[in-house]
Amino acid sequence: MHLLHNFKAINDLCAEDKRIFDSHIGPVREVKKGSHLAREGDTLECLHLIEKGWACRYKMLHDGSEPITSLLLPGDISDNGQGLYSRLEFSIKAITPLRFTTIDSESAERLFERPRILRLFRASGHISHSVALNWIINLSVRSAERRIANLLCECYARSHAAGLTYKGRYFFPLTQTEISDVLGLSSVHVSRSMGKIKRKGLIENCDNKQIQIKNWHGLATLGDFKREDLELYL
Repeated sequence: MHLLHNFKAINDLCAEDKRIFDSHIGPVREVKKGSHLAREGDTLECLHLIEKGWACRYKMLHDGSEPITSLLLPGDISDNGQGLYSRLEFSIKAITPLRFTTIDSESAERLFERPRILRLFRASGHISHSVALNWIINLSVRSAERRIANLLCECYARSHAAGLTYKGRYFFPLTQTEISDVLGLSSVHVSRSMGKIKRKGLIENCDNKQIQIKNWHGLATLGDFKREDLELYL
């Protein structure tokens, strides 16, 4: 469970916490790319814990466009801190084949009686809000190249926290169109800016939708990325 991996990095759950956690999560489910876990306007009746693959939250606009408002990576929780029985302000969709588990309301109440487990879920919500704030800054003041560099660093840091990186390499399945949706850029801007970042020797593409970060300091400096923003509440 990558959620526990993220938390374990600084403050281990006790054996009883882990036993209770394992006993209150639903069976693993798998869905295809493009499948919905929930739709805007639904009442949230369970929490989704991402095990493998990427999903996203998005808003449907009047013109039919679906801008991505946040990414869900392994270890993330789907509700964005809204809580159970709230009306969802977004839809949740798999952007790769996805594996996840769920926690229903009764199980959530039992889990939240454990202070360390409750802190884990609160930390996830705080990090989600920190990422959202960073995306606002990205759209407000950063150039196309800096926006992309920041996004690449963010996704690497989140993947690393879940134990899913290896020597600077990590899974990054977003298409140019999806990057455009995330960063408010045209596909042309995305293509040109990615090319510039590669020519600077900061990253390179690998097989199986993976990216290799060749110069972390250079990429983080270009994107004005501070990893401690994501680690603040862990």
